[in-house]
Amino acid sequence: MDEKQENHYLDSLKRHSYGHSGQLRKVALNRLWITLGLNLAFLILEVVGGLWTNSLALLSDAGHMLTDVLAIALTIVATKLATRPPTPNRTFGLMRIEIIGAFMNGGSLVIIVGVIFWEAIHRLFAPPEVQGAGMLIIAVAGLAANAVSAWILLPNRRDNLNMEGAFLHMMADAIGSVGAIFAAVVIQLTGWNAIDPIASFFIGFLILWGGIGLLKKSGNVLLNAIPTGIEYSAVKSALESNEHVEEVYDLHIWSITDTMPALSAHIRLKPECADTQHWQSCLRQMQDMLHDRFEIEHSTLQLESGTHEKDDRMV
Repeated sequence: MDEKQENHYLDSLKRHSYGHSGQLRKVALNRLWITLGLNLAFLILEVVGGLWTNSLALLSDAGHMLTDVLAIALTIVATKLATRPPTPNRTFGLMRIEIIGAFMNGGSLVIIVGVIFWEAIHRLFAPPEVQGAGMLIIAVAGLAANAVSAWILLPNRRDNLNMEGAFLHMMADAIGSVGAIFAAVVIQLTGWNAIDPIASFFIGFLILWGGIGLLKKSGNVLLNAIPTGIEYSAVKSALESNEHVEEVYDLHIWSITDTMPALSAHIRLKPECADTQHWQSCLRQMQDMLHDRFEIEHSTLQLESGTHEKDDRMV
C-alpha cells in the first residue's frame, strides 16, 4: 500500500469510526465534567466539614467520595484518549483505552466492596456508638449529590463500558446513601447500632454485582471473546447459507470495543464461481448480510476458489 492509499484508508477509518461515536463522546465528556465538578465540590465540603466538626464519619465518607472523583477522572481521560484519530502505527487509534478504563473501574468497585465487608465484619461483632442524627444528615446530602450525578450520566450509560463504569460508581454511592439513611433512621428510633454493618453488607452485595458484571464485560473485550448477543454457529451458518459458498473456515469474531464487533474468515467459493467480478458480488452480499443481520461493520473476508488448498492449521 503506497502512502496515498494508506492516507485514504486512515481517513476512511477515521470518518467511519469517529463520526457518530465522536459526537456521542463529546456529549458524554460534557456530562462527565459536570459530574466531576459536582463530586469534587461535595468532596471539599465534606473535608472542610469533617475538620471543622472533628467528624470521622464525614472524613471517612470524603475518602469514599475521593474514589468516585478518581473514577470519573479516569473515565474522562480514557474518553479523551479514545477520540484520538488512527495512525499508521495504531490503525484503530486508542479506542480500546475506554475498555481498559472500564476494567479498572470495575476492579475499583470490587476493592471498595472488600473494604466495606472488612469494616462491616469488625463492626458487627463490636458495634460502635453511632450518631444517628449526624449520619442521617451526611447520608441525605450524599444521596442528593450522587443522585444528581447518576441522573446526569443516565442518558450516556449505554454508550460504552467506560461510561457504564462511571455510572455504576454513582449508582453504587446512591444505593449506599439510601442504605445509610435507612440505618440512620433505625438507629434514631431504636438505638440498634448493629443495623449499620448489616445494611453495609446488603449495599456491598449490590455494588459487587455491578462491579463483577463490568469486569466480565470489559474482560471479554480485552480477551477478544465473541461479542455478547452474537452466536458463532449462527454467523457461520449464515455465511454458509450463501448459494455460492462451499465452505467457511478460520472464522474469528471479536470486539475492537464493546460497540464495534469485527470478523475475519476464509470463504471457499464453489468451483463454478471463478469470475473475479462475481467474487465482488459475493463479497458484497456477505458483508451486507453481516451488517444487517448481526450489526458487524468491520468484516474481512478472504475469498478462495474451490481448488484452493486449505491450510491444515486453520479450522
